[in-house]
Amino acid sequence: MCTTIGFSYQDGIIFGRTLEVSVKLDNKILYIPKDNKEFLKVKGREFSTKYATIGTGFFNIASLGDGINEMGLMGSSNLFPGNASFAKKAVEGKINLITSTAFDYLLSRCKNVAEVREEAEKLILLEKYEEGGQQATNNHFFFMDSKGGKIVLEPKNGHLIPYDNPYGVLTNAPEFHWHETNLKNYLNIRPENIENRDFNGTVVSKFGEGSGAVGLPGDFTPPSRFVRSAFFVASTPKDLERQAAILQGFRILSQADIPTGAVVDLEKGHKDETLYTSIMDTQKKAYFIKCHDNNTIQPFYLEDYQEKSDITFIEIEKEMSL
Repeated sequence: MCTTIGFSYQDGIIFGRTLEVSVKLDNKILYIPKDNKEFLKVKGREFSTKYATIGTGFFNIASLGDGINEMGLMGSSNLFPGNASFAKKAVEGKINLITSTAFDYLLSRCKNVAEVREEAEKLILLEKYEEGGQQATNNHFFFMDSKGGKIVLEPKNGHLIPYDNPYGVLTNAPEFHWHETNLKNYLNIRPENIENRDFNGTVVSKFGEGSGAVGLPGDFTPPSRFVRSAFFVASTPKDLERQAAILQGFRILSQADIPTGAVVDLEKGHKDETLYTSIMDTQKKAYFIKCHDNNTIQPFYLEDYQEKSDITFIEIEKEMSL
């Protein structure tokens, strides 16, 4: 489960996501230098990164779950269970990758959404690599650039199908166009209060503030998180200053936070909860994160690592003392 949002503010773009899982993952900040040939290892092909990138990785594996590069392109790879489909065999004339490598390729080699769209057409997502047995994961991608361009890419039969994303939101299944259609069920939702209503000659007044958003779904399913996040993004003022915008991003994503014990899968025997929330900022090429056991916002700035020539894992303070 994941929720990703993006919106503009006075001097830049905010982009961020939550990651929900049923286990504790050893997540760290991952820095990828430009012109690196080790990050994108593909059989029979050699690719170098074009842009320095910072984001979150797991278990000392050099692969990103989300991040921002030095050109201000930001991306998030979200779970897409039951809806992604892949090529069973490599296609000649295409760049044949699995899901995680495709995301890394696009984020570290594209400067904007136009390039993401162009490069995505060159890719085929394989069910698995023939050698090594690495399997594709059921994920789809959301990219946003420093000019506000937004695109969703969803794997269908190995091809990445692009969707313009004017809402600035991505969650999980079903397909993106289904979520677009589902928004039509919530045209009545608005930030402005409904003060009263006349019922057959009797005026009934609101209980309190927030009456315009009565009916906004509050559960943790992907459709409900999509609607809820789309409402908050659409309601966000476009003239926020940088710090206010960063905090607004965290506040919106907190509406998708899963408290421990709130989502239980009896069949699989696990509980989903929010592992971390990240926010990226194009103005200073910054990556902010707060974790399950540490609500302190921790900042990481791309410029602080750009002298490093090697792939670098940076530890996060995962626990706080109270």
